Amino acid sequence: MRKNGSRQISLQQYRLTDLFLFVVILAISELIGYFAAGMWPTEAYYTVSFSIPIVLLVMMRWGWPSVIYSIFSGLIICLMNLKDISGNQWACYLIGSAFIGLMLIPRYLIGSKKINSKWWGMALFAIGGWLSVYLGKSVVWAIAFAISPIEGYTAASGFVGFLVSDMLSLVMGIVLMVVLRKLDGMTDDQNEFLKRLDDERKQAQRVDTFYDNGVELDEEALEILKKSDNDLY
Repeated sequence: MRKNGSRQISLQQYRLTDLFLFVVILAISELIGYFAAGMWPTEAYYTVSFSIPIVLLVMMRWGWPSVIYSIFSGLIICLMNLKDISGNQWACYLIGSAFIGLMLIPRYLIGSKKINSKWWGMALFAIGGWLSVYLGKSVVWAIAFAISPIEGYTAASGFVGFLVSDMLSLVMGIVLMVVLRKLDGMTDDQNEFLKRLDDERKQAQRVDTFYDNGVELDEEALEILKKSDNDLY
């Protein structure tokens, strides 16, 4: 227990809680995007999804588990469109979405701290995440089409279709990532962030201990010091 009565939790408990909250956030965002799509004009050929920035946030915070989140996002999309989705699209959203794992390379080589230090670094990270998923889904579509062709489409249909439909999501994802980097700890590696908070807490405790153990002078001692000062003149 802490002095103020709050309960301390382990790193594993914090990690599991944080990852669970992002699962809920991801599921809610996909549901909102799905129902919001019904409000667009029927001829609109674009979608709005925050799945990529949410997955990238998890990646910045915890690393590799984010790939599972991307696949989970694709699964939600497939289940919500179960009646209209083809086997090729299942492959695109489940396998293609996993290509966001390519962003683990800069995540570990450069580090969350350096990526997060500049707004343009975060913007480039968001663009890289979007490109990874876009190329993943497009390539998987081409392969799936070669195995099982669909009338009215070509192997290149994925490259054009996903580019147009997901462009708005790209713009909104960049804005979201750049804004969230301003929140302390939101886009930081959580192991490093928690260590920094612990160091700050220990430093504050050392300061409190210093003052708690300081020498207190009573009124009589202060009067003696004042007389000593007057004697010098």
